[in-house]
Amino acid sequence: MKRLNLRGVIPAVLTPYDSNHQIDEQTLRHYIDYLIENRVHGLFIAGTNGEGPVLKMKEKKDLIRIAVEQTARRIPVIVQTGEISTEETVELTEYAQEVGADAVAIVAPWYFPHDNESLYNHFGTVAESVPELPIYLYNIPSNAKNDLKPVLVKKLADHYSNIHGVKDSSKDLDRLCEYIDLLGKDFTVVIGTDSMVVPAMMMGARGVVSAVGDVFPEIMVQMYEEFMAGHYQEAVRLQFLVINIRKALKIGPYITPYKAALSLRGIPFAGIRPPFRLPTEEEVQEMKLALDCLGVLK
Repeated sequence: MKRLNLRGVIPAVLTPYDSNHQIDEQTLRHYIDYLIENRVHGLFIAGTNGEGPVLKMKEKKDLIRIAVEQTARRIPVIVQTGEISTEETVELTEYAQEVGADAVAIVAPWYFPHDNESLYNHFGTVAESVPELPIYLYNIPSNAKNDLKPVLVKKLADHYSNIHGVKDSSKDLDRLCEYIDLLGKDFTVVIGTDSMVVPAMMMGARGVVSAVGDVFPEIMVQMYEEFMAGHYQEAVRLQFLVINIRKALKIGPYITPYKAALSLRGIPFAGIRPPFRLPTEEEVQEMKLALDCLGVLK
């Protein structure tokens, strides 16, 4: 099985909706082109910022199919296929493989607490269902309420050859370093927190699944390229800029300010899926002022 060279800036693609709260296919296709034109290195579909958990199974399948079609092999498409049950996770993972996704990232089943044995059996069952598809485990304990400990990830990677890496959104640099140290150089670790990209890459992470990159892909790509070129002072300057952009994009409710910011950049993202809400006009203006002060709204 060919290994996927997962690296660089991988936006955690937002999901656009129309006025009826349904997936807006035309906007999604335009948005994917916008991200690719700004030289991102991959796309992360149906994750946290893509609101995957609030989508119906058929909607997730439509989202995956559209993303794979529109990307047309220009860059890798990584799909978040983790569900609350093993059966549903297998179903969505097999579908992602069927329609041509390059890899899947699988979050731990959420809500109920699971011990390491249960998690091992869950991920093992999924890995066995798609032995030729690269799998990345997705650690986000704040949301999933289940922590993928490094010793568990190593046990899985040692037994299943298609488990190639982990996306770590723990916001814990110690944890990220544990993954890198324990799993070795052939195991891919990417960070899922925009505020820690440069420190994470200095320690050996290959890149970032980025929320800031949803709106400002060119800034995230520039930071990555400066780091890879050894221009560390400039990379650190851009990291501080990204930290402040991230603060601005968190003004208001969860996730939807990113859509409002895209609209400010000329890419309309008006729709939402309840119970999410749109930012108020006051929140949008506060966010716009913060972004204007940073000089990034062009």
